[in-house]
Amino acid sequence: MILQHIEIENFRNHKSTSFDCSSGVNLFYGDNGEGKTNILESISYFCLTRSFYALSDSIVAKADENGFTATGCLKSDCGVQYEVQIKYNRDINQKIITVNKSKVDKASALIGWFPAVILSQEQGAITYGSPGDRRKFVDFVLSQSSRKYLDNLIEYRKILKQRNRILADIQTGRIRNKEEVEVWNESLIKTGTSIINKRKEFTKNFQKLVIEAYSQISGNSELPKILYSPSFNCSEENEDNTEDFFKKALENQSLTEQKIGFTMVGPHRDDFLLQINEMEAKNFASQGQHKTLLVALKMAEFFYLKNACNETPLLLLDDVLSELDEKRCNKLIKSAVCKGQVFITSTDKHALNGLSPDVIANVRKYLIKRGRIERVEEEAKIN
Repeated sequence: MILQHIEIENFRNHKSTSFDCSSGVNLFYGDNGEGKTNILESISYFCLTRSFYALSDSIVAKADENGFTATGCLKSDCGVQYEVQIKYNRDINQKIITVNKSKVDKASALIGWFPAVILSQEQGAITYGSPGDRRKFVDFVLSQSSRKYLDNLIEYRKILKQRNRILADIQTGRIRNKEEVEVWNESLIKTGTSIINKRKEFTKNFQKLVIEAYSQISGNSELPKILYSPSFNCSEENEDNTEDFFKKALENQSLTEQKIGFTMVGPHRDDFLLQINEMEAKNFASQGQHKTLLVALKMAEFFYLKNACNETPLLLLDDVLSELDEKRCNKLIKSAVCKGQVFITSTDKHALNGLSPDVIANVRKYLIKRGRIERVEEEAKIN
């Protein structure tokens, strides 16, 4: 997939910005606060219908305007042209999404059409942060690659919210009928089991890609692992038993849940353990190992999505080149640019100078200043 053209209006500090993209590497450079990351945010709207950075659409709209418009022209791997447009109205908090002028009824329906891999400084938490950081990473990958998984995840969160509300009412004494919780158990177990089984399958397949990517960066002296750690004991091999284990776990935690007022077991409490040579990365990895593991996860994500979606993802790197050494940068960018397209932000115009020629082939540089593109520099294509 190639993103050919971008137009954004009243988007963050961009009043009106329009430009064509290189099919290879696109570098947006300039001082902090000038609007570089905003370009990547707009791309995440085309792919994910939301910002990868902001918590709400209203924050993205320019301060003195009542909304924004973002339009992207994309070409799929098989040559199909798409125009994706997102219009947001802050006054009524409404977002309208169209693809080739046809309205998309639900934002979630677009996810997976145009896959993207995003690496920003905040995502370092995947390797050293909380279980929630790792769940978010896995859910992000699986939601783009599986419509069924995304639907189940959305449904599970709705069910969980209702069940937690009842448990909270039981805890505070507002309701006494504990059978109301059991009404939601069946749907929680059914939907949650589908999520758990998909996570089991994903971990096995993703593990191979992580090992391959890690070895490309650091050789074969270290062995990385990603291990699925559900919130309750269940067989990794037999998916048919997951539902029974889930039901038993809920029964065992029933009294505790009523005392504390929320659901103790389920996919929302899972973790994914990251290891290097059998040692947990979160506690024992060096700074260099954390960086290598994070890049390996992103390279694995790129190829997992490419295979699962039958579409080459876009790679978005937000101000991370200064955090990674040239070796890691080379491997990550090369894994994408040999097949697709890369978008990078940096304060340094020369941020790519240390990378090998085959990695930085077909580079276009954009100077971003005061929310607009002031200069475009296209370098000769390197064969």
